Amino acid sequence: MDPYRMTDNNNSFPSVITLNVGGRIFATRLSTLLKYPDSMLAVMFSGRHVIDKDSDGNYFIDRDGTHFNQILNFLRNDQDLPPVALAEEVLKEAMFYGISPLIDAMKNSPPLFAEYVVRQNIRDKIEDYSAVKQKLIDLAREQVVESGAIISVVRVATTKNQPIPGDLQFSKQVYKQFYRKFRTYKSFESCFGKYHLHIPCENIKGLPNVVMDVLANCLTCDLNKEGYHCSYSVEGIHDEEHKLKTITWSDDEFHVCTSCHVFRFDWLDTSLQF
Repeated sequence: MDPYRMTDNNNSFPSVITLNVGGRIFATRLSTLLKYPDSMLAVMFSGRHVIDKDSDGNYFIDRDGTHFNQILNFLRNDQDLPPVALAEEVLKEAMFYGISPLIDAMKNSPPLFAEYVVRQNIRDKIEDYSAVKQKLIDLAREQVVESGAIISVVRVATTKNQPIPGDLQFSKQVYKQFYRKFRTYKSFESCFGKYHLHIPCENIKGLPNVVMDVLANCLTCDLNKEGYHCSYSVEGIHDEEHKLKTITWSDDEFHVCTSCHVFRFDWLDTSLQF
């Protein structure tokens, strides 16, 4: 049954509301709960919904109430921000209750600014960051399943497709000089190995090698935060003869490597080195 079900009749609430939030009891004015009209609390107590009560007649919210006092304090006085140590937990509550001003305040607080502003700016520099992160995880898991490895190594490479100019295609001498600069591979797998993730440069905002350095750091931080033991290193884009790595299988497909980062997943946290 929906605890906040709609009703055809306007419900009237007392001016002072007693709440049971996950077993914790709070009391506040109705006007406090209605302060931000678009918030979940304001909608609940708008009179358009029937709200469940506990056995003592308190309005019941089925949510952990550990930090609900911080929500009420902000609703009473929007200058009363929670302690810095609670910023991340209060942000989760603010998002649940849909209190936009508190969400913005928490995201801009010193402990969360790096995560929700700086790091998000980095994530936005690549197309579909979440999909890239998930693909990286999938490849690392796939390597474990297929090989029994306790450490997975996945390469994330960026390339720019630079088709061979038409005039060079008809000059064997110039063609050879052109190729002298490059080490060519017939496929991405032959260049970067089976477990690799290829990102075209057009999916990146900014200089690929610069962006990927900070993005690799961001990916590693996010993965470690999720519970993975992950690290990364930068791999050169030239071979042992100092030729630039390229992948080509036709004159229209000449993918020049612009960056390569090697991600290492240590599934048992063995602290082994490459």
